[in-house]
Amino acid sequence: MTKIAIALFGSRVSPRFDCAPAFRVVETDDGKILNAEDISAEKWNVWDRIKKLSELGVETLICGGIDCFCAQQISRGGIRIYSWITGEADDALSCLLRGELESGFMMAPGGRCRGRWQFGQGHGGGRGRGRRRRGLPPGA
Repeated sequence: MTKIAIALFGSRVSPRFDCAPAFRVVETDDGKILNAEDISAEKWNVWDRIKKLSELGVETLICGGIDCFCAQQISRGGIRIYSWITGEADDALSCLLRGELESGFMMAPGGRCRGRWQFGQGHGGGRGRGRRRRGLPPGA
């Protein structure tokens, strides 16, 4: 049996781990969902969040943005993190259960990847790229 936690903002993956108002804790076995429970985290600070995930026996965390400190502390506890995930929580879970989820996925309905977050990769952080339309002169 595996326990998965998803940082929630309504029905979506919360944009930030440290501000998620709730977590969905899902128990799975052989890719099938056995149990799911939403737990309020509104009064939890960062330490409470990290401690609670460990106490619950969570093995995998799906979240949006997460700072380096939190990611390090969670990883040290043996929890695998899929970060920078956007979209519906159920779609992200479906993608994970199929073994296809990767950090940085933008989820589409049905648990498909509709795109990936791209961070500065040596090209000026993406500034100025993709602005020019075909057939138009620069600056148009």
